[in-house]
Amino acid sequence: MSLPPFFYFTDDQRGGDPLYVAPHLPKGCGIIFRHYNSKKRAELAFYLSKICKKRDLSLFIAKTPELAQEVNAAGCHLPDHRISALPVLKAQYPQLVFSAACHSERSLLKAQDLGAAFAFLSPLFATRSHPGASSLGVIKAQKIIKDISFPVFALGGVGFKHQNWLKSAGFAGFGAISEFEKTVPAR
Repeated sequence: MSLPPFFYFTDDQRGGDPLYVAPHLPKGCGIIFRHYNSKKRAELAFYLSKICKKRDLSLFIAKTPELAQEVNAAGCHLPDHRISALPVLKAQYPQLVFSAACHSERSLLKAQDLGAAFAFLSPLFATRSHPGASSLGVIKAQKIIKDISFPVFALGGVGFKHQNWLKSAGFAGFGAISEFEKTVPAR
């Protein structure tokens, strides 16, 4: 699977309706579907999968590989605390591509060693998703990914204006919420 250069992260707490946002995403975009607290999570994932197939967008379901398999998603995105489960999950769901959320060099190395296809390193900069969380910053992020051998995407306060810097720093691309939602026409 060739990886998209950027990913839209859904967020049921501060993001928009993914079924409305997805049809407006740029070509070649990936989607990390979170919506952990939605009572209609499976239903939303099913309809989002249909949009993604129609638009040729790569869909990754966060946290639950069984739902990813059920909706025929490209893969499953694991939170940092579930990286240890990668070998077992990869054996149970061989058709899925697994990505990981990483917040340190240690978790990035662990994801790489346990077979994640790619990871998101966050937060690079201050972000509304994690108010008050300390960010890695440019220099620390570059040092962390320097010797990593699989694709790493930046997450947290990044967007299209950072693409050149991210590429020169060694990132495969970026993930964001508001960067994509601000380009969606108002209803």
